[in-house]
Amino acid sequence: MKCLVRAVVATLRLSLLASMALLVLPALAAQQEMPTVYMGTQDALGLGNRVEYLEDPSDSLSLEAVMASDTAAWQTNKSDTPNFGYSDSAYWFRVRLVNAELRALDALLAIHYPLLDHIELYMFEQGQLIFDAVTGDTYPFAQRPLRHRDFLFPITLHWDVPVDVYIKVRTEGSTQVPITLWNAKQFGLIDQDEQLIKALYYGMMLLLVVYNLFLFLSIRERPYLYYVGLASSLLVLMAGAHGFMFQYVYPASPYLQKLVMLLAVPSTMLFASLFATFFLRLDRNAPRLYMLLSAISLLFLACIVGAFFLPYDTSTRISVFLAIPASLVIMFVGPYAWVKGQTSARYFTIAWFFLLSGIFVGAASKFGFLPRNAFTEYSISWGSALEAILLSFALADRFNRERIARYQAQRDRLQAIEQRKHIEQKLYHQATHQPVDGLPNMVLFQQRVHRLLHDEDSRQTQFTVVFIHLERLLEINKTLGHANADIILSLFSRRLPGMVDNPKVFIPVSEEEGQFQYFAHLEGVIYACLLQAVDASELKTQALRMHEALSVPVEFNSMKLDLGVSIGMASFPQHGRDIATLIRHARVAVDCADGHPEHIALYHDDINPYSARRLTLMGELSRAIQDDTLELYYQPIVRKGVRDVEAFEALLRWDHPSLGFIGPDEFISLAEKTGLMRSLTYWVLERCLKDSQSFADTPKLSINISVVNLQETDFVARVTELLRRYEFPPQRLICEITETAVMQDPAQSIMRLHELAALGIQIAIDDFGTGHSSLSYIRELPVYEVKVDRSFVMHMTQRENDQMIVRTAINLCHDLGYKVVGEGVEDDATLSMLEAFGCDYAQGYHIARPMRVRDVAAWQGSES
Repeated sequence: MKCLVRAVVATLRLSLLASMALLVLPALAAQQEMPTVYMGTQDALGLGNRVEYLEDPSDSLSLEAVMASDTAAWQTNKSDTPNFGYSDSAYWFRVRLVNAELRALDALLAIHYPLLDHIELYMFEQGQLIFDAVTGDTYPFAQRPLRHRDFLFPITLHWDVPVDVYIKVRTEGSTQVPITLWNAKQFGLIDQDEQLIKALYYGMMLLLVVYNLFLFLSIRERPYLYYVGLASSLLVLMAGAHGFMFQYVYPASPYLQKLVMLLAVPSTMLFASLFATFFLRLDRNAPRLYMLLSAISLLFLACIVGAFFLPYDTSTRISVFLAIPASLVIMFVGPYAWVKGQTSARYFTIAWFFLLSGIFVGAASKFGFLPRNAFTEYSISWGSALEAILLSFALADRFNRERIARYQAQRDRLQAIEQRKHIEQKLYHQATHQPVDGLPNMVLFQQRVHRLLHDEDSRQTQFTVVFIHLERLLEINKTLGHANADIILSLFSRRLPGMVDNPKVFIPVSEEEGQFQYFAHLEGVIYACLLQAVDASELKTQALRMHEALSVPVEFNSMKLDLGVSIGMASFPQHGRDIATLIRHARVAVDCADGHPEHIALYHDDINPYSARRLTLMGELSRAIQDDTLELYYQPIVRKGVRDVEAFEALLRWDHPSLGFIGPDEFISLAEKTGLMRSLTYWVLERCLKDSQSFADTPKLSINISVVNLQETDFVARVTELLRRYEFPPQRLICEITETAVMQDPAQSIMRLHELAALGIQIAIDDFGTGHSSLSYIRELPVYEVKVDRSFVMHMTQRENDQMIVRTAINLCHDLGYKVVGEGVEDDATLSMLEAFGCDYAQGYHIARPMRVRDVAAWQGSES
């Protein structure tokens, strides 16, 4: 609305001036001499260096005053294009046009600079105003005499009738007035060619914008976005400077024309700075330049904001002034990055050189340092076109290099993955296989059993875990060394695949490279496999066949080595329903098989020494010793003939509050394995010595000791201290020990027994005949008496072999100087036979059952 009001006011003003001119101008025009231009057959005639101009610093001169001004006040323009740079003055131009042809000429007076704010044009013919117009880019586009991006004024020149032209120009931008007189027809042809060239330029720029925008949306890298902003800003800048934006985009809004031109320059420099920063990766390669360009970007961002608030002339001058040093900085950045080894920087450097050259030439033209001509007028156009093309090449080169780099990185990543996969496979193989023979280890074996128990595809309703134990490998290891033992293990492992003559019987533990592994090497001396069979007889048949094949001695260094193969088995679901239970029970079975004549054992609960009951008893036995809840029973040992009591044997009993009576065979072995035997023996000895004070007389007392006690360095001292405390004569104490216990550590046992005998304590060999003792060791023992095991005595009245064994044992012991006790006397006939054989003492239920201490005195009274 403001522009419309201004247009109306200007029109009224011009009408008034025209009326006055009709009265006064003919006389004034006759008094002045004006520069004259003759128009003939030329297509175009440049008027820049043929016009005169008058500067109006205050913009106060009226047309009348200008026309009446002295000729001396006018100056002749010497350049092809009047160019006064950024000036606050208004300028008047005058020229006289004369037709040199005999015919009328249709011409166009053109001002080829669309960014002029205000233009007033007056044409006089013979002192009469024949045409006037007010236009500029501060007026709606429709106000122009001709709808064209440049300012065109039609004129008809008649022969020998001069036309005086007065032009007033005022603008807040650069004051450039390129005036040309065109043949009207020829102008149309030339203009079409020029529009085509500019259309090609705009089309090229638009294509680059769209293409790089597509790339940005595809790969999401910021340099492409900033390039899109740079190319778009250049496109808008050039289209605005050429007048196309005002003509076709917002013809009714001069405000937008001004605003767009104010924003175009700082936007171009802003995106140029950002593009240079990220395209050349200055944040990594040149931190200081990165900070400098970041500051420049902020300055131009401030210019964009200031365009909405600052006056047009101030804002545009600041933007143009800042653009020059900023362009130089960006120009420096390219070679710097090029020197640093960035190949893409070469394109950037050359591209920016062309753009900078165009901007420099264009800016110099705006400020009037260079004449306005086709080169300077379109310098930014050709500079930006070359820059856009080369930067597109740079982006394409960058894209190609990054694609190659990504491909290389992807290939390296794939190689790294393959290497990592290979390493993981190697580590997995090392973690799941034995290094000695490469067989699966416990980890892989447990995984396989887990699949058999849980996986739907491989679940087995029944199967058997088989453990193979090499009993003598430890001995071989100590004899031949660890390295040779490993070689022997490897030789043994080679036999295992030959066992699988019928794969339907075996379940594979693992599959590697298409080959099944049927055996696993769980630890140093334990191998394992899985069998389909669970029937006891079928398992025994398989186990016997395996044992026979694996028991063949291994040949090593001209030696044939028997590894002592034992086989233990546990079946699912009979012997366990989870991995841990099956493996534990198979281990129990193989431990049991080590002592079995056939070296084969199938698990059952009776052979398990590690049952929950035994674990419970381990803890309860310690508490029973501390709480004094165990009991001693006494069984008399009588002399032959008179059958007087020679001694009482102390027999340990444990009546558990919840488990009931627990036999000595069960908890004594527990005490030996758990370290409780020391406390248990001292408890028995001390209780026995206490109880002896309750007997009617003081017979001998016999207690059982363990090989564990014989290994104690202070055992003799502890026994001596207890005897002293209770004032019990050592000669009346008998310590019984089995021949098997003595043979576990003969040297230590012999030494300790001699120490006891030196105190006067009598030593007895218990369960004689059942162990594997050597007479050469027994002969060295300080033995007082030998107790023939009840297993021979109980049935000797019915078995002649037992009679022969008992009689031979008695004679042998007598020859060695030992007294003999016959255990297990169940009837009088047995007692009489022992007396007939010369047995010194007898013990058994026929004589008396074990009794509590309170019942001993009563029994002694009844016997007497």
